[in-house]
Amino acid sequence: MIFWEKETKRVYLDWAAATPLLPEAKAAMEPFLKGDFGNPSAIHKEGQVARLAVEGARDFVARALQVRPEFVTFTGGGTEGNNLAIKGTIEALHQAAGRSYSDMEVITTKIEHSSVSLATEHLRSIGVQVRYVGVDEEGFVKLSDLRELLSEKTVLFSVAYANNEIGVVQPVHQIKKLLRQTEERFNTQIFFHVDAAQAPLWLSCQFETVGADLLVLDAAKCCGPKGVGVLVRSRRPVLAPILFGGGQEQGIRSGTENVAGVIGVAIAIEWAQTNWRARAELARAVRDEATRLLLETIPGAVLNGPHGEDRLANNINISIPGINTEYAAVWLDARGFAVSTKSACAGAGGGESAVVKAISNDAARAHSTLRFTIGPDTKPSDLRKLTEALKIYVTKMRDLTQ
Repeated sequence: MIFWEKETKRVYLDWAAATPLLPEAKAAMEPFLKGDFGNPSAIHKEGQVARLAVEGARDFVARALQVRPEFVTFTGGGTEGNNLAIKGTIEALHQAAGRSYSDMEVITTKIEHSSVSLATEHLRSIGVQVRYVGVDEEGFVKLSDLRELLSEKTVLFSVAYANNEIGVVQPVHQIKKLLRQTEERFNTQIFFHVDAAQAPLWLSCQFETVGADLLVLDAAKCCGPKGVGVLVRSRRPVLAPILFGGGQEQGIRSGTENVAGVIGVAIAIEWAQTNWRARAELARAVRDEATRLLLETIPGAVLNGPHGEDRLANNINISIPGINTEYAAVWLDARGFAVSTKSACAGAGGGESAVVKAISNDAARAHSTLRFTIGPDTKPSDLRKLTEALKIYVTKMRDLTQ
């Protein structure tokens, strides 16, 4: 059944929201959508075929990320992975270690994905202390402020490896070093959670390279199937489940495994990590030329986030103060350009970007953002056409208000 007629000659510039399914992933998934449909928890042959497939996918992910297979947990996506990492860590400390909620502190930033910001707000509602470290005008965590915030009560620090709106790549190695120094000072444990949903296509996500205790990836952002994610953990954290049922995934994540999905995410992660450096280099060149052109062509446009290699290779985020960019996104869509104003998970409709507000403290700038996230095959000509179309829109809108 087809629900819409596909248009031709569209330019897709929203890779931060969703990516096309890798053909190799689709091919590997298909047998488990048809004949090999058994439940991995069943003891019969059909079930055992499915179990072998799940464990094979786990091994595949483990090799790609250089971690032991038993520390790989399949989830229902990046949002669930972040919730499990954050809430599961706190619940384990509360239930198994006997820590009261009020005796625990979580530190994060105000530019995180909603799956992190709302999870930490839930913790606040049950008595956990939640504190926010500042970020600078480009979105980088202020390490000196973090050093001052960390205390003997801090049990978790959560941050995105690469921000989903403005593309800032955090200095995770410096953050890890600071957390370990604080652990030594107070003789405590501070778990480091990294939301790496946006990273696999453009950055190394090998576990030791990132340095996290809890690392979350999302298949939908790296050419895998939607609704599947991976949570990788070190030996240090113990996680309490946040879903209850059959005790799958070593008791951490109940629910019948999405066999086809976990095979798809394994193929996608391995593919993404194999050639991330060359892919990022090519995308960065296209991005930088497009950014220069946009800032020179669109009157009043300003770049949100950092320049250069400390920015996700495929990310451009601009503000055009005084322009309704929600209407601009709709206008561009009608002309064949798929763009966004902020994170898709922030919901449709108007409103300011909390991320841009946090880095700029400028409401006009936060209300007028446009995000363009390119893919490996995006052409410079696509972005030149986008710039021409956006200039027409901005000129029309400004003529109407004069």
